[in-house]
Amino acid sequence: MVGVTSEGKLLNLIKDAQKKHRLKKDLKIFTKINIALIALILVILIVFLVDFLTPGQEKSRLMVELPEEDAEVLPLTEDADIEEEIVIEEKPLVSKEELVKNLTVLGIITGDDAQVIIEDKEAKKTFFLYKGDSFGDFKVNEIKDNGVILDYKAEKIELSI
Repeated sequence: MVGVTSEGKLLNLIKDAQKKHRLKKDLKIFTKINIALIALILVILIVFLVDFLTPGQEKSRLMVELPEEDAEVLPLTEDADIEEEIVIEEKPLVSKEELVKNLTVLGIITGDDAQVIIEDKEAKKTFFLYKGDSFGDFKVNEIKDNGVILDYKAEKIELSI
């Protein structure tokens, strides 16, 4: 076996020291990343627990109000008079002209992604809409060069410039 020179020994010592230094540096970075991840997990866990333990509106909607202990609860029998009144709210029929009397097509921007500009005088708003967009009870069905076709409760209404 050939003997290693003193320069070779020194070079090996330097390489070993560099490896150890690199390992220590990598370990420090790894430790910092782990601490950051643990902190993030703790924050998420705290937020979840606070949200779970705090009564909110959604939970209150799910709660059912039970009768008080003093209240008398009578069982239903076949002889019991049960009257159910079902109220169906009927909206008066409105003509298409009346529906769109406050709507004005101000302009149409043609191109690959056509856009229509509609003013609602009653709401005092101007809408910049693409095909498929909705405003109020209306939905843009089609944009033409000279007008627009709107959907209103499955009924087609055409507005022109």
